[in-house]
Amino acid sequence: MSQSSGLGSRRAARMAAWICALAPLLTACDGPAVAPAPPPPPEVGVIQVTPRTQPLTFEVIGDIRAYQEVELRPRVSGVVEKQLFRPGQMVKQGAPLFVIDTRSLDSAIAEAQSGVLEAEAALQRARQDVERYKPLLPDDAIPRQVYEQAVSAEKQAQSVVESRREAVNRARIDRSFAEVRAPVTGQIGLQKVEVGGLATAGQTVLATVSTLDPMLVYVSIAESDYIAYTRRYQTASRSGRVPAQPVQLFLADGSVYGLPGKFDFADRAINPTTGTLTLRAVVPNPDDLLRPGMTGRLRVTYDVAENAIVVPQKAVTELLGRSFVSVVGEGGKVEQRPVKTGDRVGDQWLITDGLRAGDTVVVEGVQKARPGTVVKALPLAAAPAAAGLVNKP
Repeated sequence: MSQSSGLGSRRAARMAAWICALAPLLTACDGPAVAPAPPPPPEVGVIQVTPRTQPLTFEVIGDIRAYQEVELRPRVSGVVEKQLFRPGQMVKQGAPLFVIDTRSLDSAIAEAQSGVLEAEAALQRARQDVERYKPLLPDDAIPRQVYEQAVSAEKQAQSVVESRREAVNRARIDRSFAEVRAPVTGQIGLQKVEVGGLATAGQTVLATVSTLDPMLVYVSIAESDYIAYTRRYQTASRSGRVPAQPVQLFLADGSVYGLPGKFDFADRAINPTTGTLTLRAVVPNPDDLLRPGMTGRLRVTYDVAENAIVVPQKAVTELLGRSFVSVVGEGGKVEQRPVKTGDRVGDQWLITDGLRAGDTVVVEGVQKARPGTVVKALPLAAAPAAAGLVNKP
C-alpha cells in the first residue's frame, strides 16, 4: 500500500506540472490569480462644429420645354410638292419650308378674276342706264321711279364688283399660303408628311419648329412649400442675401448645368386637384445642350444663413419629440445635449440652438456613445456644404 501511494503522488505531481506549463496565463501555479485588463474605450467618428455661410435651398423635378414651339399646319389643302429643308437644321423666321401644289389655287384665282370682269360689265350697263335716264327727268319723259331703279341697280352692281375683287384677293392670299414658312427662328424637327402626301388645311402637322435659347423649366410645388419659400425669399432678397438668379439646374445624369436661371412666371391659381402651383424658370442655352422633353432637377436658393451650424442628420436622435446630439467633452466623456433643428440642408440639419463653435459631435457610432461613457474620438472628413431639399416651414 505504501508503494502504491508513492506512485500516485508522483503522478499527481506530474499532472500539476503539465497544467502549469499549458495555462500559465490563466492560472498562476505558484501565486494568486491575476485580474484581466479592462476593455479599450469604444471608437466613434466625430466632427468638430465650424460655423459657415450656408445657402438654404429646396429641390424639385421639372420638365424642360422650348420657349417657343410651333406645329406647322397648312392653311390650304393640297399635295405636298416640295420640302425645302433638312430635318434638324436651324431655320430663320419667314424661310419657306414646304410648298403645296398650287394648280387648284391658280385656277381659283382665274375664276375669281373672271367673276370680276363679269361684275364690271354689269356695272357698266347700269351706269349707262343712269346716264341715259337722267336727262329725261326734267321734261318728265320717264317716270322718276324708273330713274331711281336704275340708280339702285348701279349701286348694286358696284357692290358686286367690290365683292368679286375681294374674292380675287382671298384667292391670292390662299395661293400665298401654298408656301409654308417658318413662324419662328429655331430648329425644325423631322417632317411628318413626305413629298407627295396630302395635307389638310388646319389639321395635318407637317413638322415642328422649336426655339432653343433660352429654354423653360416647368415645376409644380406644394402650396405650403410655395408660401414658405416666397416669404423667406422675399425677405432675403430685400436684404441682398440671395443671388439675382437663384435657380440651378441639374441634368438627368446628375451633372450641374453651368448657367443659372431665374423664375419668370407663376400660375394664376393653385391646381385644386393636386394642391400644387406651377412655376416656370428661364435658363440660358447658348450651346444648345438642353432639348425640349428633357427632365431636370431645379435647386432653388431661397435664403442664406450666416454663421450657420450644420451637422449630419444621422448625428441627431429624436426622443419624445425632442432632438439630441452626443458631444464628446474633456477626457473623451460623452454628453447628450438637447438641440433645436431648423431647415433641412440636404442630408444635414441646420442647428439653431444647443451647439457652439468647437463642439465635437459624434456622427459614426452614436449607439455606442451613451451619456457618461468614455469614448475614443476619431475625426471624420469634414462634410461638404450641402444644398437643401425642402425648407422646413
